[in-house]
Amino acid sequence: MKHKYCSVILVFVILLSVYSSGCVSSDPEEEVPEIVTTFLTAINDDDFNTAFNMYTGKDFLAVASIEMIFSNKGIEPGTIQNINIVSQEINGSAAVVDVECTVLSPDGQNSTIPIYFILQNSQLGWIITRVSFTVPLTLDNVDEVNIEMETTKIDVIANNAPLIFIAAVIMLGLGLYIDKKDKARKKENSRIIDVSGATPIQKESIAQYVKFVPSQQITIGKTATIDVWVKNFTQQPYHDFAIKGKFANTLEPEKINLFFDTIAPGETVKRTWVVKPKLSGWASIEDPTVVFNYGGTKYMGVLDSVWLQVQ
Repeated sequence: MKHKYCSVILVFVILLSVYSSGCVSSDPEEEVPEIVTTFLTAINDDDFNTAFNMYTGKDFLAVASIEMIFSNKGIEPGTIQNINIVSQEINGSAAVVDVECTVLSPDGQNSTIPIYFILQNSQLGWIITRVSFTVPLTLDNVDEVNIEMETTKIDVIANNAPLIFIAAVIMLGLGLYIDKKDKARKKENSRIIDVSGATPIQKESIAQYVKFVPSQQITIGKTATIDVWVKNFTQQPYHDFAIKGKFANTLEPEKINLFFDTIAPGETVKRTWVVKPKLSGWASIEDPTVVFNYGGTKYMGVLDSVWLQVQ
């Protein structure tokens, strides 16, 4: 389950990164005036750092210069009463905006102060590049500004989004597959073999149709297998056929119980024990116990121990 959620989160981060990188943009007719309004609102809120981060150009060389110049024009924090976008013109990556701000004067009177903006579209979105209080600006006044963008970890993700997205989809699929296998394994391990009420039968009878085939070479610390083959020689099916064993302390099994469920007449079915030996020498799976239903009767029998030589 953890694999699946990690993959889902990764896909979400990629999509968010693509959005943040500008691959998904809003309408310039809405974004341009919003940038100007946000810039002036930041000044009115005494947040000159935010205003400076929205600007690139030569009108304001530092945060303090924005505060000083706007103050000289009679615009102090908290004095802007209204921001009115008079006009805007957008051509490609350039835009000009004329604004009239209603400003509260020290004498308590309102005055209207025009402000003119030039904006440029960049990888960071729309950036203010010129601000004028005297001369209206036009698209003829536009000089393209080289806007440098610092590369961040998010930018690296956005630039490699297609490859990362493919990898994330693969991880998601792998996570779902692993999660499905984990659920199946937990469900299998939660099943129990119930021998209560079963009729005992001779091991010689069972040994005729149950065979244990260990790996040819079994080594310490490496997984080994014991294939268990069951052949139904009768004319009726075996139902709820299962085998369990007692594993030596030197063997670490993935599962103890093997479930064959229904074995049809003439059918041969294989299940496998997977173990990891801890010590060299001989190790055993003691008293393999077979339980099944046949002809409406439940039977059980105990076979000879299975011995494994570990190198």
